[in-house]
Amino acid sequence: MKKIITLLVILTMSVTVFGQDISTGPEFRKHRFGLKGTPGVAYFGVNKPGKKNKGLGYHIGGGLNYEYSLSKNVAIASGLIFSQTTGKVEYLDTLGLDYVSISNGTETSERAYRLHSRSYVFKSVDIPLKFKFRTPEIGYLTYYGEFGSTVNIITGAFARKNLVTLNDGDTQSLLSGNETTLDAIDEVFFLRGGVNFGAGVEWNVAGNTSLLLGLNGNLGFTNILKTNSASINYDSGDAFKRATNLNYIALQLGVQF
Repeated sequence: MKKIITLLVILTMSVTVFGQDISTGPEFRKHRFGLKGTPGVAYFGVNKPGKKNKGLGYHIGGGLNYEYSLSKNVAIASGLIFSQTTGKVEYLDTLGLDYVSISNGTETSERAYRLHSRSYVFKSVDIPLKFKFRTPEIGYLTYYGEFGSTVNIITGAFARKNLVTLNDGDTQSLLSGNETTLDAIDEVFFLRGGVNFGAGVEWNVAGNTSLLLGLNGNLGFTNILKTNSASINYDSGDAFKRATNLNYIALQLGVQF
């Protein structure tokens, strides 16, 4: 009887010392949801001559985050993010720009003698699919690394800051008026694919609620602009051929439940 009592005392002490009160940390769950914002910078990868990337654009997005846990340390992460990303291009070849001007409700086809640079703006719905590897909780912090891919569904595209020479001999100027922003949805592919990788930390603030802070890189492995431009061409009428992918690096700011 004394041995049984001694064993029970030892087991009770072990549970007290090593057992974790779930109120002081997150409990394991198969499904986790959250909200996330993704501010960052973007740039074009140019793989053919005739143009080059012109500085950094921006990337900003936000939406829902979802994780399905395969184990305590491995999860599949996805979500639904609505984002806007820009990229700047400088043209090195002697190219003209065809566009439509609007005056008093009347549309007129115009041509700028030379196009020197412009900024593209892409609106998209992003669906990531990543493996997420987590460490055990250290204090209130859980560190993670992730790797996977992202599909961007392009819902809108336009070009602004179109720097042109309107006529031979004129000085360079920006298109203005109704032509400040030109629709460019016909210039882009419907889908963009990117490799997605990053790392970060989750800080448990209460129960299963954690704050998320990370850094994520997204490198496009498909072109976002179509190979043959419908509006940018040489004086001979030949289309301007290009190969352009869009890359961005963004902070991951959010909350997980």
